[in-house]
Amino acid sequence: MTKISSWNVAGLRACEKKGFYDWYLEDDSDVICLQETKALPEQLSDRLNNPDNHEVLIAPAERKGYSGVATWVRKGINVKHTVGLGIPEFDCEGRTIISEFDDYILFNCYFPNGQRDHARVPYKMDFCRAVADKALKLKKKTKKEVVICGDYNTAHTENDLANPKTNKKTTGFLPIEREWMDEFKAQGFTDLFREFTSPEENGHYTWWTYRSNCRERNVGWRIDYFWSTDEFVSRVENCWHQPDVMGSDHCPLSIEFK
Repeated sequence: MTKISSWNVAGLRACEKKGFYDWYLEDDSDVICLQETKALPEQLSDRLNNPDNHEVLIAPAERKGYSGVATWVRKGINVKHTVGLGIPEFDCEGRTIISEFDDYILFNCYFPNGQRDHARVPYKMDFCRAVADKALKLKKKTKKEVVICGDYNTAHTENDLANPKTNKKTTGFLPIEREWMDEFKAQGFTDLFREFTSPEENGHYTWWTYRSNCRERNVGWRIDYFWSTDEFVSRVENCWHQPDVMGSDHCPLSIEFK
């Protein structure tokens, strides 16, 4: 069995102070994908650059203190990494690491936020389609199935956030963003969490605003996901959230597969 965990840490240095490394040791994943790391390698502690059991690749944004992803792979696992999508307007923001393993390909992605005034929604939509396009091309080229994990910054259905009616004009739940997820699904991708939980069941969230005790009251959004090409689904044994893990306004999520 292989275990992958994904977590938007909302600043890896801040998350370290809140117990990240203890979670890392206890979680014991083969691969860990982090988003919104907000740090250059030289700004991180030695144990975050050289953890006990994993090799680390960090893809920071050009702008300091912004965005960034990192992929941790257990020592001894054969992997070939590619940083970015090959599209400068996205790659300068440190949003993607693509990792090719012996029998699957993993995308670690931090999808853009559309911003409160919706100014970045077009940029976000272009990024979404570029990720899907790249994944399908790699699947065709390598004959390997693809897993895409990370913070998608979009709740797909009304069951993926606590207050859908009041958020229909909020980025992360705009019709255009949700329609892309429908398009993504139609292209041959599956939301793995919903393979193990009824699509009609709500209350399963991965992000909670710090305001108004929303996490304690479980008033949140499910915007962090594992999606995969449809053919990969039969290999997956489980996909679950870790809402009790603190350290960020997001929680980690994990999959196990054969």
